[in-house]
Amino acid sequence: MRGKKLFSTMAVLFTVSLVAGCAGQSSASPEGGGTETDAASAEYETVRPGVIQLLVNSDAAPFASVGDDDEFEGFDVALLTEVADRIGVDLEIRTQEFDTILPTVAIGQADAAASSIADTEERRQTVTFSLPTYTGVMSITVPGDSDIEEADDLAGMKIGVKSASRNAEYAEQYFTESELIYFPAEAPMFNALQAGSIDAAFFDGQAADKYVNQYDVKIAFSAVNDDNIGAAIVLRQEADELRAAINGALREILDDGTYEEIFTTWVTTEPVERQLDFLTGYYAEHPEDTYPN
Repeated sequence: MRGKKLFSTMAVLFTVSLVAGCAGQSSASPEGGGTETDAASAEYETVRPGVIQLLVNSDAAPFASVGDDDEFEGFDVALLTEVADRIGVDLEIRTQEFDTILPTVAIGQADAAASSIADTEERRQTVTFSLPTYTGVMSITVPGDSDIEEADDLAGMKIGVKSASRNAEYAEQYFTESELIYFPAEAPMFNALQAGSIDAAFFDGQAADKYVNQYDVKIAFSAVNDDNIGAAIVLRQEADELRAAINGALREILDDGTYEEIFTTWVTTEPVERQLDFLTGYYAEHPEDTYPN
C-alpha cells in the first residue's frame, strides 16, 4: 500500500502498542530525540520537552485510524509526523473518544489533537488551532431504500451525530424538528443506522463516502457551514511558539508538494485540487503564523 510506504519512510518514526478494545490506551513512543532535538525544540510549550503528545479519534479514517498492523495511519497522522520531523520534535499518539479530546488538550494533558477537527469560534474559547489543513462537507447518510432527500424530510426523524462534533453543532442549529441521537464515535453511529434505530447519520463527507462505497447506504444531501474555517490541528491556548512553528511547517509542506503527496495517498475519494485551492487562498489571506488566523 503506497500510504504505508510513505509513512514508514518519514524521519519521525513511532511504535504503537494497543490494548484491544480499550480506547485511550494506544501510545507511540519514539526513542531518544537526542540533545540536538531537545535544544532545537526547547522553546516549544509541550508537556514534555521535545515531544508532541497527539490525541486522535481511532475510527476517523481516512484522517486517523488504527490499521491492521496495529499502527496509527491516515492523513492527519502522516501530516503531523511530517510536521514533527520538520520542527525537530518526536511524536507520541494515543486515542480518546472525540468528545474528550478538546478538553484534554485545553487543560494541558496533551499538546495537540487532529482527526479532521473543525476550527470554530466556540472552540476557540478553550483551545487554539493551527492554520487549516483540510476543508470538507457534512453528509446526511441514509439507508439505500430511504425516502429522505432533503433537509425538510428530517422533521420528526432520528438523526445520529457524533458528540461534540461540528456536525452535531450544525444539526442542533438547523434540524430543530428532529430527534438528535448522540454517539461517541462514527462506528457505533453507523451500526445504529444499519440496525434501523436511527433514520439518518450525519458524517463528514469522507466518512460518508467510505460507507457508501461498502454498504447499502446513500448520501441524501450534503451541507456546508457558511462560517467554515476548515479543519486544523488543535493546540493549547498557551502554545504560541509551537503554533508558529507548526504553521511554518504547514506552509512549507503545501509549497513543496508534500501536502499533495500525503493527501492523495490517504484521501482517495475526492480530488486534491479543491484542498490546494482552499489552503493556498487561506494561507495567502493570513500571512502571519501567529494566532488567531
